[in-house]
Amino acid sequence: MRLFERKVLTMPSKKNDPELQAKEVQTAESPPTTVTALGPIAPIRSDNDLLTINDQERGIMPADSDDVKWNYMAGAARRKLVLTGIVSGLESMDGNSPVCVVDYEGIRVLIPGRQMFLDDWPENEDIPLEHRMRLGRMLGATIDFILVGVDLKNHAAVASRKAAMLQRQAKFYATGRVKVGIRVACRVIGVGNNRITVEAVGVDSVISASALSWEWFPDVTDLYSTGDLVVARVMAIVQDEATGQFSVRLSVKAATENPDLPALRKLVPGSNYFGVVTGVYDRLIFVRLQAGANAKTKLYHTKQIPSKLDTVSFQVRSVDEESGVAFGLITRIIRRHSKLR
Repeated sequence: MRLFERKVLTMPSKKNDPELQAKEVQTAESPPTTVTALGPIAPIRSDNDLLTINDQERGIMPADSDDVKWNYMAGAARRKLVLTGIVSGLESMDGNSPVCVVDYEGIRVLIPGRQMFLDDWPENEDIPLEHRMRLGRMLGATIDFILVGVDLKNHAAVASRKAAMLQRQAKFYATGRVKVGIRVACRVIGVGNNRITVEAVGVDSVISASALSWEWFPDVTDLYSTGDLVVARVMAIVQDEATGQFSVRLSVKAATENPDLPALRKLVPGSNYFGVVTGVYDRLIFVRLQAGANAKTKLYHTKQIPSKLDTVSFQVRSVDEESGVAFGLITRIIRRHSKLR
C-alpha cells in the first residue's frame, strides 16, 4: 500500500503539466475541511487544508502474477472498492451497444455504456448521439469504477462507473465536504466544442471556454487534453430533489488571480499594440495582445471584418481592470490567417 504523501501544487497554464498528475492540491483559504478527489481521505493537517488529492491506493502492480491480480479483483468486487483505470478503448458488442474498455494495472475491465454516466436513456432505444460522442471523447481519460462481476476462471471483469460516482457523491457532497468556494482537483474526461468536461469527485461538469483561463485562446485544445488534471473552484452546487444526485458549476479561471493585471496596467491609452484575433461572435472581436492582455471591440478601420487567427494592430482607448479587458479599435489587419475559415 502506498504511503500518503503531501505536496503543494501550482496551477498549470498549459496542458499536460507533468507536475500536476497524481499529486496533492492544497488551497489557501481557511475553513478546516479536507476533500480527497482521487483517493482516500487524508487527515486534516492544518486549518489551510481545503482539498488534498493523491494516487488511488494500488492493491496490485502490473508485474504481479495473474493469480494475484484476479484474486485481488474478486476481493475488490466483494468490498465494492473504488478502483481507478484508464479508458483504453470503445467497443461495440452487438453492433449498437458501446462498451468502454478500461485498463487497470494491465487487466482488461469492461464497462457497459449505460454504466458510464449518471444520466440514462430508455432501454428500448439506441444510444443517443450525444452520449456516443461523450464516450468517444473519453478515450485516454482516467476514471473511477466499482467492479460488479469478476470471472476468475475466464479472467473477465465487468464494472460500473456510475456506481463509483454515486459512492463519491454520497461521501463528499451529501456530507458537505465539497462546498461552494473551495478548489477541487478535476479529471478532464472530454475536450471539444470550445469547452471541457471534467469529473469533480463523482460529478461530471462542463466548463465553458470563458471559465477556463484568464488568457483568451483560439482553441481549447491548445490548453487541455483528455487525461489532464485541472484545479477548479466550486461556484455552485445543486441537488436534484427527484434523484438525489448532485450537479456542480466549476471555474478553472476563478481558481487563480488574474495574471494579466500587471501587463494590463502598462497599456497606454491611444497607443497601438500587436495582437491575434482569438474569436469573433456577433461582430464582437476578441483579441489577445502580444503585450500580455485581453482586448475586445466592435470597431475596426478595415475593409473586411477581422477573422479568427488574424494578426492585427489594436489601438487601446480604455482599460477595465475589474474585468481584465482593454477596449479600443482595430486599426489594420497586419496578416490574414492563411487557412480557410
